[in-house]
Amino acid sequence: MFNFSGSEIVFLLLAGLVVLGPERLPGVIRQVGKLYGDIRRTTQDLEKELRGTFDEPLKDLRSTADSIRAGFGEVDPEPSPPMRAEQSAAPTPEQVDDVTTENTEKSDG
Repeated sequence: MFNFSGSEIVFLLLAGLVVLGPERLPGVIRQVGKLYGDIRRTTQDLEKELRGTFDEPLKDLRSTADSIRAGFGEVDPEPSPPMRAEQSAAPTPEQVDDVTTENTEKSDG
């Protein structure tokens, strides 16, 4: 959790000795150690609870994703049906004019 090197720990102990004095320093170190242990236990318990809560939904999600992935891996050997001829070609300008004329006649009449 905390990444202190040896020299940093010695510096903190000396600073604590100067600030707190030799009488109070051991008690404060004990309290800090106890607090650190409590926090660490609490976070480990919380992590276990969260893992237990989300374990089953995550398994379901993974299995669904795997089945979807497996479905994409299959190749259909049959080709798709061809498009109808009237849909495959782009409309000519005359066809566009005919449709436009029909629409204007419908709106006028």
